[in-house]
Amino acid sequence: MTRKTLIKSIVVLAVICLVISGALAVVNSFTSPLIEAGKVERETASRQLVLPEAVDFELLENDAMPASVTGAYKGVNAAGETVGYVFTAGNKGFDGTIVVMTAIDNEGKIVRVATIDVTSETSTLGGQTAKEFYTEQYTGKDGSLSGVDAISGATITSKAYELCVKDSFAAYDIVKEG
Repeated sequence: MTRKTLIKSIVVLAVICLVISGALAVVNSFTSPLIEAGKVERETASRQLVLPEAVDFELLENDAMPASVTGAYKGVNAAGETVGYVFTAGNKGFDGTIVVMTAIDNEGKIVRVATIDVTSETSTLGGQTAKEFYTEQYTGKDGSLSGVDAISGATITSKAYELCVKDSFAAYDIVKEG
């Protein structure tokens, strides 16, 4: 291969790379807002699922919240009255991070918890924390979480799940009204 042929090949490949990169940037500029809008819709639907009395959610920001709390919202009804709070928290499970959403009413009782992500856990053990038989035991509990049982064989994941809920209560104590 001659030097001239080599340079020509390099230039052609560089031009192809630039054209493809430009095309990807254009596609990304069109799809990125749609992806973000879909993400916001899914997050709102998840909050609505755990706190159905709320018609709208207001983002709460406070630097004093536990580091594991990645989202905090106040749920309001149609009259603008606070009906509860929704927190998203993540902690290290057996094989990765688990993410839990917890809704707490104005009296400090759990309305509902939802498992957002336990995909890193073994589906037959830690993955069971996503099942209703496990999550429903949290409903109506206060910050002590007395009576909540771990899943046999998935103690690490169960404890991480419980820690997510406890961290949500810590955030609740910081942001609650009154």
